[in-house]
Amino acid sequence: MLRLFSYLYALLLGAFLFGVSLVLLLGGSKNFKFDMVPWFKGDSVLWVLCALGVAGVFAAVLSSLGKVRVLLVLFTVVMLGMIVYGFFVSPAYRFPGMAEAKNIAWLSLAALVSVVGALMQYWPAERRRA
Repeated sequence: MLRLFSYLYALLLGAFLFGVSLVLLLGGSKNFKFDMVPWFKGDSVLWVLCALGVAGVFAAVLSSLGKVRVLLVLFTVVMLGMIVYGFFVSPAYRFPGMAEAKNIAWLSLAALVSVVGALMQYWPAERRRA
């Protein structure tokens, strides 16, 4: 069950990141603000989000097919790190209100569960069923 959640999380997050960055890149918009994405500013943040989106979709598909399972682990760990650092550690982002803080807390919990689910694919099958 956790593996399925991890596949869906990576697939949906990857598609979302790719879609948002593609719309902003193709639209030529310059009035976006991604303070929560650490280490990248300006137009480079859109290319990073686009690359992360493609990586997330590939990681989910390839891992669900049993081809390159380590990609899912790497993607979920990177996303958890970026979410925790970008929203909670970085001084650049402040929560506008309690509702947004709660939503990000749920997103962080989902990212953590996704990491556990990605690691579950390395757990022996007979031990998972016991």
